[in-house]
Amino acid sequence: MKKKILLCLIAQLICWSIMTLSDYIEETYNDSYNLVVVFAVPLICVILYIIFRKWIYDNQIVRLKDVAIICAAWMICGLILGFLIGALVMNEMWIVPQATGGWEHLLNGIEYMMFAVTLMGIPFVAVVLIESVIGIVKLLRK
Repeated sequence: MKKKILLCLIAQLICWSIMTLSDYIEETYNDSYNLVVVFAVPLICVILYIIFRKWIYDNQIVRLKDVAIICAAWMICGLILGFLIGALVMNEMWIVPQATGGWEHLLNGIEYMMFAVTLMGIPFVAVVLIESVIGIVKLLRK
């Protein structure tokens, strides 16, 4: 169980680091890749889950309890990190210095909120769907 929670925390920290790096690149070089990152990183998490699924569960039979632990750990880590970073953004205490001035900067930081939602939602739904499909296929084979 500790391994699953630690994996979720490490994955979340890596994802948030990628998002912060993407925001830094956008603010420094005026490249607009943040929206790609907002959706691509959670999808990459899903792909990595599929690839390392057997390793995550130690090649054991995947039980509902294990999937619930993974999903709960993912959501809790995401909520904590999303809340902390969201609080910084809402109070204009930026991790990455932001451009200021002009009406277009009123939405500064919205990509962090979008990222928090997609990072929690997309992998959560994907894990539930993947494990449900695998479980149904195994039931039908019996």
